[in-house]
Amino acid sequence: MKALFIAEHAPASALRPVDIPVPTRGSSDVLIEVEAAGVNPSDVLSAEGRFPHAVLPRILGRDFAGRVVGGPPELVGTAVWGTGGDLGITRDGAHAEMLLLPESAISRRPANLTPQQAASAGVPFTTAWVCLVEAARVREGETVVVAGAAGSVGWAAVELAVALGARVIALVKNGEDAARLDRSRVAGAARSDAGDLAAVIREVTGGAGAQVALNGVGAAVFRPLVDSLGAGGRLCVYSASAGREVTVDLFDFYRRRLTLLGINTVALTAADGARILDQLRPLFEAGRVRPHPRIDVHPLQEASRAYEQVARGSPSKVVLVPGVRTGR
Repeated sequence: MKALFIAEHAPASALRPVDIPVPTRGSSDVLIEVEAAGVNPSDVLSAEGRFPHAVLPRILGRDFAGRVVGGPPELVGTAVWGTGGDLGITRDGAHAEMLLLPESAISRRPANLTPQQAASAGVPFTTAWVCLVEAARVREGETVVVAGAAGSVGWAAVELAVALGARVIALVKNGEDAARLDRSRVAGAARSDAGDLAAVIREVTGGAGAQVALNGVGAAVFRPLVDSLGAGGRLCVYSASAGREVTVDLFDFYRRRLTLLGINTVALTAADGARILDQLRPLFEAGRVRPHPRIDVHPLQEASRAYEQVARGSPSKVVLVPGVRTGR
């Protein structure tokens, strides 16, 4: 089979699929034919060797959609989707024609999603779920500020927050990002380049502040997000791409009874991912959450091009399709 198999870490430009044997299935394993596989920023970091606990050699890739071709008879032929912080990092991942997983990591994919849509959902929607449902425990009627709302996790967080009955304020970098927002899903939109988050918060909440804020950007927006919270507010941090160090006014922090929550989806196994995706499935099937609207598809043999697109900060979700060939 073709797979993005690496024996050493390298930049995206060096990635090439190679031929390796199809994995041998054990009695408790399920063999999946991969129909589509999402490419995330963490996959780029994984290829570059930015995860100290990663193993070599391995196949890259955290997110997938496919069909079971080997395993318990009741599962063979089942359309599935999956994600995990172990996939492509501490165990062979999804950027291949075939994927071997334990049965506990199997989740039936939503009937109304294409393989490409399902493959694009894994990391973004599980991150949003852990932030909003498991960590912040968002309640109906609360106000949620989503930083990086024009990105893939931002899209997922807005969709899920609305499905949970929350009111959303989107924080984006600039006008270009603001133009990509679905304004029907947000109560207000602020731009970092305009420095207008405080004004939007006052307008939407009447000066009370938000209950929850999601920071997938890093230090650059930490202070504005803390300031956006009302008493008892919760701030979830799941990335530090735009700076790792911040200062905190502890007096203000404890007086307002704020909570800081760290979210690390790399700690989730493929079985954890299946558990979360099982809970997201009915939301997708009911149309309460929607997959990312912009998906760019690349054949597996153009993996380096796909990884470089993600590394540049593509506004689209990037997906590899192992079965597609190209004449290039």
